[in-house]
Amino acid sequence: MTVAQAGEELAAAGTAAALLAHFWSRPVEAEVAQWQAWEGEVAATARALGPAGAGMGLDLGPGTGSSVEDLLEDYERLFVGPGPVPCPPYESPWRMDVPLDVRHSLMGPCVAELTTIYARMGIEFDSGGGEMADYLPAELEALAHALATGGTAAARALLDEHLLRWLSRFCREVARHARAPFYRSLSELTLAWVPAIRDQVGTGAPA
Repeated sequence: MTVAQAGEELAAAGTAAALLAHFWSRPVEAEVAQWQAWEGEVAATARALGPAGAGMGLDLGPGTGSSVEDLLEDYERLFVGPGPVPCPPYESPWRMDVPLDVRHSLMGPCVAELTTIYARMGIEFDSGGGEMADYLPAELEALAHALATGGTAAARALLDEHLLRWLSRFCREVARHARAPFYRSLSELTLAWVPAIRDQVGTGAPA
């Protein structure tokens, strides 16, 4: 593989992470309009990720039952509440490789670990907005930043020590509980793209 090809693969991986960060964020009207405008970008990124990403898309647009109102209703029910939240979009509750006394908690050891990774990347995470360092869009945004800036060591840490340790359980539950087709297809897309991103990052010398 040439240096140019490696750079193109990392660029595709960074784009994929950035897109996923947007798609898992709150579906306000302006955001959803942007998602619909990215249909071509999603298809191009899926092709660039290779066989694992090929053919993946999102069920979002006219006639799919994914109006902004539908998405917001499902987002609140799945991820926010009130009432029991079937799929909290945070790493801590999904980690099974932690001591029993912190398993399923909302402030697991990963929060401090991620805060340290972000600091090493030069990212100051502001929890004043109500979100924690293990919030899924935050992890994906940090991954996109690492890939965009050549920080493959940080990208590998985010993938191997965090995202790949909980996303499969989370996405399976989202697909099981979602009513809007968008969230079922987003779960499938995420399960295909994140391992493909890891393949693109490779196992070379840390950057």
